[in-house]
Amino acid sequence: MAEPVSYQDADQCVDQVIAQVGKNITLGLPLGLGKPLRFVNALYARAQRDPSIKLHIVTALSLLAPVGSSSLERRFLAPFVERLYGDIPELAYARDAQTNRLPDNVTVAEFFFQAGNLKNNTDQQRHYICTNYTHALRDLMAQGINVIGQLVAPDERGEAVSLSCNPDLTLDLIPRLRAQPYATACVAETNQHLPYLGNDAALPRTDFDLLLENPDTDYPLFSAPQTPISSEDHLIGFYASCLLKDAGTLQIGIGSLGAALVHSTLLRQRDNARWQAVHQDLRVAQRFPVAEQWGDTQPFSQGLYGCSEMMVDGFIYLMEGGVLKRQVFADADLQEAINRGEIDPESSDHPGAGQGVVMHGGFYVGPRRFYDKLHELSDAERARINMTSVNFINDLYDHRFGDQRLKVAQRQHARFINSSMLCTLDGAVVSDGLEDGRVISGVGGQYNFVAMAHELSGARSVITLRSTREAGGETLSNILFSYGHCTIPRHLRDIVVTEYGIADLRGRSDEQVCLALIAIADARFQPELLARAQDAGKVAADFEIPAHWRDNIPEQLAQHFEQMGGEQVFPRFPFGTDFTDDELTLGKALKQLKARTATRRGKLKALLGALGAGRATDAEQSLLARLELDRPTGWGERLERGLVLQALRSS
Repeated sequence: MAEPVSYQDADQCVDQVIAQVGKNITLGLPLGLGKPLRFVNALYARAQRDPSIKLHIVTALSLLAPVGSSSLERRFLAPFVERLYGDIPELAYARDAQTNRLPDNVTVAEFFFQAGNLKNNTDQQRHYICTNYTHALRDLMAQGINVIGQLVAPDERGEAVSLSCNPDLTLDLIPRLRAQPYATACVAETNQHLPYLGNDAALPRTDFDLLLENPDTDYPLFSAPQTPISSEDHLIGFYASCLLKDAGTLQIGIGSLGAALVHSTLLRQRDNARWQAVHQDLRVAQRFPVAEQWGDTQPFSQGLYGCSEMMVDGFIYLMEGGVLKRQVFADADLQEAINRGEIDPESSDHPGAGQGVVMHGGFYVGPRRFYDKLHELSDAERARINMTSVNFINDLYDHRFGDQRLKVAQRQHARFINSSMLCTLDGAVVSDGLEDGRVISGVGGQYNFVAMAHELSGARSVITLRSTREAGGETLSNILFSYGHCTIPRHLRDIVVTEYGIADLRGRSDEQVCLALIAIADARFQPELLARAQDAGKVAADFEIPAHWRDNIPEQLAQHFEQMGGEQVFPRFPFGTDFTDDELTLGKALKQLKARTATRRGKLKALLGALGAGRATDAEQSLLARLELDRPTGWGERLERGLVLQALRSS
């Protein structure tokens, strides 16, 4: 193929795209990090100026820095956002879509939202495309995509580029686009900040028509900071780590629940005696036989293989910790022989020697430290990571990237671990939306992995779930009798983990499922859940809640956490944080203040307390200065100062 036309100026690149495909443009962009910000912003700006251009953007997870919904939140976030994102161009169409300022000639349709960002945005809710990750390419192509844009990492020789963070759909999309009967354009924007990853992610430059490359305008990568891991999250992560089996396969998602699992898994590997002590204190083997039957308690001698649509930063820590080390190979006969123990995968005396992979991922996004670690990998370590098509990772039956026999051979003892918002007593799981139809995030690949767990011998799907949530100043159960929406239907129920334990639902009767979930629910909601199940005839009318189930209360949980070693062993940020110590203190206080003022009575109490806050200590004054409230002017700032002081003293 011909060498792509290279541009240094984004507007000139846009000129060429319009000359090539015309003014009716359906632009396909990667999910998350792989969006070419300079090119996209230039194209969007052109459409804003020229209403004769019809621009339809189809994508997912358009990342934006947070702005805060209140004055105090904005005071807290502004310096943090400037520090993390100040040198990164903002995704202009995404901000305008969020604030309902898109021009009439521009539409945006996404199949996965940044969680909660567009819950109340009726325009984006109307344009949302509901699809499984493995069907996304088909459904996006049905929109009539004629231009794709992708952020890529250049190689040192100028011969190839790496799709790096987003080969997930692009590997399949480029040949599909080339085969269309209409004019198309494939645009790549190079950025040296993007780590270069080879294997399937490396493509010749000639796969693209246009290259936007100007190192002087390269920008840092958008990062997703680590979120704090609560004591509840750590308990969930610990229980989940009990289900992992040596020589197995692991998939996990983003967020504090995934990070908690990684931390406990590393503890099991590095300090097995302490991990075993926690295991015994929690009486995991006695209370939850599924952990004894399907999991293990020993360190990982053969290690795990990662096969996850999202390569979260935790996989790098598992690699560093000697957990992510089980090699898989691209030959089914060889892989099956290794599984049978006939061939040592570490040996140099087999046809796949030196070609083993420990991680298959479809996309990644994470903290800045994660990107730094990817840059710092040695050539040998980098070769062990294969970023590839999501259809290889999420689908057993897609033959374009690896046949079914190969995938089955690689994915032994698979544990697909995903988080959810709610679970119903019949085992259905709610992860992406509300019962009124509003979308919170998206289905993504969760359904794919849950279904795959039921297809693969020795595999289990593990849904992690906090038992309660706070809303409007009230504690609510996340385990419900029923709900008007589900992401995972009840016939795919498997394992559910809360901070109170493990519910094994696979193959169980409806009564057994109801009781297993009530047993890991918060005790404050168990009587109502049981009554609803009994009224529906799903549980025997004479069943009574056992006394030990009533221990599922926050006070007992806090006691367990301290017995486990508390934050000394299970810290809030085991993998570091982008927040300063002052920001962590303020963030905790402001979060508690927001919860306490969620009701009218709570607001009134907080306001009265703020009026009598009095003088600040030197330490408090320093924290107030971070919010620019150390020298308040006007009634509003004085009131905010009092609220912050009250929050700091309460927390």
